[in-house]
Amino acid sequence: MRKAGTFQRLVLNAAGILLAAAVCGTASQLFRRDPIPWFENWSNFIEAKAIKEGIPLVTAAQAMAFLQSGHLILDARPAADYEAGHIPSARSVPYDSIVDALPAVQQFLTPSTPVMTYCSGKNCDESFLLTQYLRKQGFTNVVLFAGGFETWSMEGHPIERGAR
Repeated sequence: MRKAGTFQRLVLNAAGILLAAAVCGTASQLFRRDPIPWFENWSNFIEAKAIKEGIPLVTAAQAMAFLQSGHLILDARPAADYEAGHIPSARSVPYDSIVDALPAVQQFLTPSTPVMTYCSGKNCDESFLLTQYLRKQGFTNVVLFAGGFETWSMEGHPIERGAR
């Protein structure tokens, strides 16, 4: 019988802790200056953030036109992903090592140079963060291909492999 009482106390303590955590979390959410959304359409989260910040978005067809026009394309994914496959002529600028990677492409950049960024796909924020970074550095003509490499390859567009 003694074990049953110990187990019941354990369950009640755990339930009390969970209830207290839920109350504290809800209260915190209600009083935050920038509350976390209760519900979010995560499939378009990056696009929504880009629109909110005034970052132009491009479709896969527009990305293809961007490529054909010879404009600068930056791949924000890790180097290993870039080497496994990337949009032709794209330059690798992994967001997680931007300070080291950006100098290699700065020779191609002026403040008004047309630049397109992309990463893995709609749920990847690396290209969004790279776009924000570039805009803060004074680059005014940066667009975001939110569909990223996933959309590019699914639509059958050409892919290059290896380092550049």
